[in-house]
Amino acid sequence: MSLQEIARFAAAQRGMFTTQQANAAGVGRKALRQAVRSGAVRHPARGLYAVAALVQPGAAAWQGHMAAGAQLLYEDAVLTGVTAVLAHGLPVWGFALDQPELLRPVDRQAGPKPFRVRPLRTAVVDGPWGPSVPLAEALVQLCMDHGIVQGVVSADAALHRGLVSKEELNAAVDAVATWSRSHRPRSMMTHVDAKAESVAESRARVEFASHGIQVVSQFVVRRADGSVIGRADFRVKGTNLLIEIDGRMKYAEGDPAVLWGEKRREDDMRAEGWLFVRATWLDLDVPGRASAKVRRALLADSA
Repeated sequence: MSLQEIARFAAAQRGMFTTQQANAAGVGRKALRQAVRSGAVRHPARGLYAVAALVQPGAAAWQGHMAAGAQLLYEDAVLTGVTAVLAHGLPVWGFALDQPELLRPVDRQAGPKPFRVRPLRTAVVDGPWGPSVPLAEALVQLCMDHGIVQGVVSADAALHRGLVSKEELNAAVDAVATWSRSHRPRSMMTHVDAKAESVAESRARVEFASHGIQVVSQFVVRRADGSVIGRADFRVKGTNLLIEIDGRMKYAEGDPAVLWGEKRREDDMRAEGWLFVRATWLDLDVPGRASAKVRRALLADSA
């Protein structure tokens, strides 16, 4: 069997195949080495290969390929953490996607690349990429591994899409109460909001809270007659200040109709006495900058 024929059955395995499968198909070590050198095949782990033409671009997609590869290598592999979160198509932010995360019935934790492996101590469900921990547990694990804001970003999206409930998240947080870094998901739960519609909104809301700025998400702005003008990403509680978060993709295409619609909406809101602050993704990348913009606007309004 040729490598082209291997690619046919690898396509049903997210482009992955094992040394054992190749050998059973009559493709030996020498042919595999040549295929790797030529770039036709990748060799991400001992005993595991990927057909380059079947690999989707991007680090998140590669996690999916490696998740499939892990299950070829280890029949007892269970996806957890960021890998289980990505399987649901949820956004992640703020850390490198360098190691797919697995649970296995092993006696100790192992961290060398290409997989991060932990002992299996939980229930297993049938996830989009195969056996996984429940999504609430995966979100809690992601938060413990990578940080509070990172956890909020993914948990907000899961809540917004109805993939998980706050009750499920709280139960998952309670289950790890005695674990190292369990303070992170406890803090995460004080910030999560199902109304969040983007990574930028989730990041901004956590920053505002950390600077003592209380906001209402997705605030509906009305005219004096009660008719709706539109929604603002945030309203600062107790004030007439609205905050818009301009994320990376919001105006990426530069559609004149979209830009004009945004201007008309903002003008109509200003005419009703509302003030505006806009914060960008770049503002969020500098700790405190977006909050400083809001503080300056509040001070100017009270002067």
